Amino acid sequence: FSYTFATMAFGQLSLATGNQEYADIAKKTFEIILSKVDNPKGKWNKFHPGTRNLKNFALPMILCNLALEIEHLLDPGYLEQTMETCIHEVMDVFYRPELGGIIVENVDMDGNLVDCFEGRQVTPGHAIEAMWFIMDLGKRLNRPKLIEKAKDVTLTMLDYGWDKQYGGIYYFMDRNGCPPQQLEWDQKLWWVHIESLISLLKGYQLTGDRKCLEWFEKVHDYTWSHFKDPEYPEWYGYLNRRGEVLLPLKGGKWKGCFHVPRGLFQCWKVLEQL
Repeated sequence: FSYTFATMAFGQLSLATGNQEYADIAKKTFEIILSKVDNPKGKWNKFHPGTRNLKNFALPMILCNLALEIEHLLDPGYLEQTMETCIHEVMDVFYRPELGGIIVENVDMDGNLVDCFEGRQVTPGHAIEAMWFIMDLGKRLNRPKLIEKAKDVTLTMLDYGWDKQYGGIYYFMDRNGCPPQQLEWDQKLWWVHIESLISLLKGYQLTGDRKCLEWFEKVHDYTWSHFKDPEYPEWYGYLNRRGEVLLPLKGGKWKGCFHVPRGLFQCWKVLEQL
């Protein structure tokens, strides 16, 4: 993801400044990302050759957003091909209507469900974040049915991933209800909730479905009452299942100055239009 964020940053910097050097860095980094499609971790891949080979949701979902962020740097034909491929992967491969319309995190290389820890993994935040990417693509391509479907998946994943006892959205889940292997599965994370707010607002803006507005208010109330530090203007990143601060640090390897500012900016711009 560091490559992805770098591509976004330099791509937008080139757009803002007109500096060709930034554009070249963005394109080169994007090419590095594409070269790692089949093996993102390279020599650090923990999978042993000949064992279960899985396809992960992370890359196609982030490319949905990245393609639009650096649209000005891509050949129109290539951009269209990339958008269509990403839409297909997210909405036809990882989206599973036979499981009630949820999105799974891993499938085999042929797109089939796999019964193992990774194959049963559901990451609600990833799925919900991807849906506002898909809505943006649907708007860009003038496909109202795609937007409607992405809105429906957002609502389905929120209902699926919401902790009915303590509130908030689970980090990881198992589609068969088995114990997840991640020890942090029941934590509540900052990025999951801010990305959900974006998807819900865009869903309401583009479809008018009031369920999105109702969920927005519910997630908004939880988010601002749990993640925001009441004394200093930043958010905590990690809460336990009960919504109590688990780690008081405000930044680290994974929580940088990305999700919160981007999320607030996205919500602001949608609310401005509404």
